[in-house]
Amino acid sequence: MKKPIIHPASELTLSLLLKDLPQAMLLTGPVGVGLGTIAQYIASTVGQVTLTVLPEKDEKVDIAKGVISIDSIRRLYTQTRSIQTGKLMIIIDYAERMGPPAQNAFLKLLEEPGDGVYFILATHTPSKLLPTTTSRTQAIDFRPLTHVQTEQFLGDLRVDNATKKAQLLFMASGLPAELTRLTQDSAYFDRRSSIIRDARDLLQGTTYRKLLVANNYKDNREATLTLLTDAASMLRRSISAKPQDNLIPQIDSLLYAYQQIQANGNIRLCLARLVL
Repeated sequence: MKKPIIHPASELTLSLLLKDLPQAMLLTGPVGVGLGTIAQYIASTVGQVTLTVLPEKDEKVDIAKGVISIDSIRRLYTQTRSIQTGKLMIIIDYAERMGPPAQNAFLKLLEEPGDGVYFILATHTPSKLLPTTTSRTQAIDFRPLTHVQTEQFLGDLRVDNATKKAQLLFMASGLPAELTRLTQDSAYFDRRSSIIRDARDLLQGTTYRKLLVANNYKDNREATLTLLTDAASMLRRSISAKPQDNLIPQIDSLLYAYQQIQANGNIRLCLARLVL
């Protein structure tokens, strides 16, 4: 497997760990940094056999709405008890989708893994994992790419149009997996562009426009969370370019709304409180 592009500091940490492979690794980083690809690369580099566990719904892989059930973890018991002729790498992608019962089952597996069995957990939200899970893993936080790396990556993706390049840098600078999806899926690019325009209106539009945006997102939790993330990113860029104390409370309000909506709060009410 071709080596993925990784921030130099994260690559150095990873190379050191691979020289003395821990029983379990926890890969973290922002959405779009490519944790799944990195996990597969690690497994293919050091292992002979790889098993990948993904969220499921109705016994089918479903990244959007699926979970990693206790049954999925229990199935690993049988698979890890067979005789191994080399390293067996088990990747648990979207590890935060394991509920407490599944995580407890995983802990039992981790305590008695069998010879030559290693685990790679990948998640963008490690806070959703139990402390007993994270304490038994060696964490690596993968940082976004540098600006130079991002420019080079866009060159590899053959993005030559200056306008398109500027849009991609604004939308996903430093995030190779997200940049790849944006360049290869035009419908997804259009949806993300629309959300970013709405995020700008949420910050800068009239009260009427802000309420209109809130109304348009009231039935889509995932899109709302993306909207709030984009708005917060815009504010951070503004603060980085020109520090303004009045923007800090706005970021706090966005993060609070995000947390409430992520915790299954009423989207309409959370957005209304944000814009009024």
